[in-house]
Amino acid sequence: MLPRVSLILGVFASIAAATNVTIINSCGETVWPAIFPAANGGEIGGFELTENDYLTIILPEGYSGRIWPRTGCDASGNCETGACQGGINCTSPAAGGPTLAQFTIDGYAKFDYFGPSSVDGFNVPVAITPDYGTECNLGPVICTGQDEGEGCDETFACPTGIHYTVGFCHS
Repeated sequence: MLPRVSLILGVFASIAAATNVTIINSCGETVWPAIFPAANGGEIGGFELTENDYLTIILPEGYSGRIWPRTGCDASGNCETGACQGGINCTSPAAGGPTLAQFTIDGYAKFDYFGPSSVDGFNVPVAITPDYGTECNLGPVICTGQDEGEGCDETFACPTGIHYTVGFCHS
């Protein structure tokens, strides 16, 4: 009985430490978000989002990685911008070119560190918004061009355990 209780408590502890990130496509066309390392326990490295669609993913405690928009992709995952190995479900970071949403979940002292970045290039505007009504009272931090925007290439911190939204083509 004790091993089963330990397993159940371990599952609840890992869920409590996880962070939800909702990815929204506000672009006028389909975008294929990519995530590296993969989210949801390594299951989701990329997917298709039509205009005005969204999907919530889970990043575990200790996660350090990036989310980026790919454009002009075909069914095999060949993309005009933001291409990666693995097709639609990326198994590597992009070689260069896309705007990034970078995250480190519970990186230090129970804080998440995040920021939009054009350090590898720029393809579409990216905004990261921490959940309102929490201890982190930030509005959207946005990268609107190469080294442009309110927060592009800066790092922000919020207490671990809040929800984030990553918006592509956020206005």
